[in-house]
Amino acid sequence: MKTSLAPALVGHAFQQTAILAMLPLIASRLGLSNAAVGAVVATGMAMATMTIPLMGLVGSRRLVPAALVAMLVCSIGLVLLLLVDLTPAIALAGLLVLRLVQGMSAATVLVAAQTASLDDAATARHRLAATQSFAGIGRAASAVLVGPLVAISVVLPMLPAMFGGLWSLARLNRNLEDNAVADVGGFMPPDLRALILPALVQASLGATHVSLAPLLAAQPHLGDLSAATYAGFALAAANLGLLVAHRFLTAKVELAGMRVAAGLGGAALLVIALLPAPALVVALSGIVGATSAILLTRNLFGALSRSKQRGTSQAAWNATVSTGGLALGALIGSAGLTIGPSLSVALSAGLMASALLALTPTRKTAT
Repeated sequence: MKTSLAPALVGHAFQQTAILAMLPLIASRLGLSNAAVGAVVATGMAMATMTIPLMGLVGSRRLVPAALVAMLVCSIGLVLLLLVDLTPAIALAGLLVLRLVQGMSAATVLVAAQTASLDDAATARHRLAATQSFAGIGRAASAVLVGPLVAISVVLPMLPAMFGGLWSLARLNRNLEDNAVADVGGFMPPDLRALILPALVQASLGATHVSLAPLLAAQPHLGDLSAATYAGFALAAANLGLLVAHRFLTAKVELAGMRVAAGLGGAALLVIALLPAPALVVALSGIVGATSAILLTRNLFGALSRSKQRGTSQAAWNATVSTGGLALGALIGSAGLTIGPSLSVALSAGLMASALLALTPTRKTAT
């Protein structure tokens, strides 16, 4: 099932990356401020966070077909939102509803793919890294293409998610079975210590996502379109770093390497906040992408391995906290935008570096 969901995960990541890079353009088109759009994106994620554990009650794999349909409908809704003239209030409400449903649906698909990666214990670590790289592929492709696509039409970056959802629906086995006990009990107690790191790292990334394009747009020689293009390049570099990390480093890194990753990621973000030259932002984004990928995937693998039969429950809680962390970070970043985007990115640097607090000497990574 994991590979049948790949097109939907890649397409969704493509679209979400494009939305973040296009934030100033979308805000202008809808008659809203950057802070308002960022806050709506964050609020949608926060509301989705509260519902993600429910997928475990009926088995996340049973919900996959409906989730794929919902993702497709939301993509169509986003296209219409960008094409139809609406009052700012209606546009804001529509964007919020679409983001809520989309976040819930994408989380359902991701949790199903993650738990399916553990079906073969001998290759579980590498299969999970491969699953985590699906989003990286979509983000990297989007980051490279978002500028040229937006120059043609603002709706073009929304289309890959539609095609990916249709492709996954066509490939999906309609008779998905749950993994018995492992796929029930969404409210089973999680491994709480394993949730601290994704909360901090995802909050850092959420703040960065809503701040990067405005940070570049604030530079005197860049306009909104140029900022979106450079933000796309930065996101491409981040996801190239993610793919390289998953290919060569993630399966080998232990606790000491995770500590180095947290410190290095925080330092890279701080330099971006202080010296937002486009070329430097792009280069350092690769480091941020690699370090965050190592931290999140190694932490998740360890948590799922320790959870054993509670794997789906733990994956659902991990998705909940990850989404909540992104939402919190986006809210922090949006609030920071009212003062200045440099402050928002500086806050994200502090959040990334604080992941060191979750990597205590007594912590053990799964092998």
